[in-house]
Amino acid sequence: MKRLTIITGGSRGLGHCLVQACLDIGDVLNVSRQPARRIESPGSAGPHSVAGPHRLHNLPLDLGHPSEVEQALDVWLAAHPDHTVETLIHNAACLNLGWLTDIAPGDLASAFAVNVFSPLAITARVFQAGRFAQRACRVAYVISSLARHEASLSFAGLGVYSATKAALSRLALVQSREFELAAPHIKVLRIHPGIVDTEIQRELRQQPTLDPAFVAKTAGLPPYREGDWLDRAPSDAMRTISAELAAEFVMWAMRSPDATSDEYDFYHSTPFHAARREREIQGRHA
Repeated sequence: MKRLTIITGGSRGLGHCLVQACLDIGDVLNVSRQPARRIESPGSAGPHSVAGPHRLHNLPLDLGHPSEVEQALDVWLAAHPDHTVETLIHNAACLNLGWLTDIAPGDLASAFAVNVFSPLAITARVFQAGRFAQRACRVAYVISSLARHEASLSFAGLGVYSATKAALSRLALVQSREFELAAPHIKVLRIHPGIVDTEIQRELRQQPTLDPAFVAKTAGLPPYREGDWLDRAPSDAMRTISAELAAEFVMWAMRSPDATSDEYDFYHSTPFHAARREREIQGRHA
């Protein structure tokens, strides 16, 4: 059987970097409206090459229609009976910016469809089809600090996004317990990858109706540079980070031998940063 990683939203940003990292492990199925592209190594046959031991597959879908996602995934899995899912990363999300007094019911339903219903539907279909590997499997839900029930992280204009991420985080906890009872080899992780410097983050900062407190908070975070956390903890010197670094953290959490349902938070995961710090120090003395 071929090892398969399923990633949602793999065409850009963090998802794009995760696709590249997971292609080193096995075949990848990207589920998003736009296709993901492999970053070709020098001397390869070009952007549509299948060079390398593992294949990149794309399932072009709008996650706003969970029933269609379920049907298309069923068809794809049936057409690829030699693939077994070891890793499932739910990365895709939509923002649906706007004040709660202005949100239309249809927009609210759409946000929950993309950010909550489709991720749960994909996990359920893979499980119901018996396509998770019988060895250790990981299901990761990429969540956000905005999902936390803290007044300091509650911003006008981001209410719907915060609510969907909070719902996803809570349901992931429940699903973790369900798999503990029904299929203990499947571990569910909740991963906060940090404040990632992507097009979405830049778009957020330019929204005229967004909470000034959010703009001030994020605008005051400098971009991370190697060496910034050699002498200070990341939690004490927060930075925006690249999609590549965020993907490195997600992969580290996924590979953790002691996977836990506790939230993996980029800025507070001491073992991850300690290992990077050690590598950086060794590199400077090499």
